[in-house]
Amino acid sequence: MTATANTAATNTGLNAPGLRLTRRGRLLLLGLPAVLAAVALLAAAVFAAAALFNQALASTGAASGVEAEQVTVTEGDTLWSIASAAESDADIQQLITQIAELNDLDSAQLEHGQVLFVPAD
Repeated sequence: MTATANTAATNTGLNAPGLRLTRRGRLLLLGLPAVLAAVALLAAAVFAAAALFNQALASTGAASGVEAEQVTVTEGDTLWSIASAAESDADIQQLITQIAELNDLDSAQLEHGQVLFVPAD
């Protein structure tokens, strides 16, 4: 083969060695996808764990709350008179506060026929 033929063969890649990567090339080709896959797996694990631990728990027990009885307001009734008539061991002032909170009352004004919930012991 002549010198011209060797130069032509080298320029066309016939005698070129295999693909060689630098350290940066290997990092980009192998390391970066591996890191991204690890991050994706970690995120999937976090979401799976959150889904398992964040489940609503149903209860078969009785619902907690205030046991109350309904009282219909008659002419001349006040919160004091209704609290005094209630069968409760609580202080009357405390019972008035509970009646107001339980019925979402803004004032002490009551209307004839109004239905109130009164805590019962």
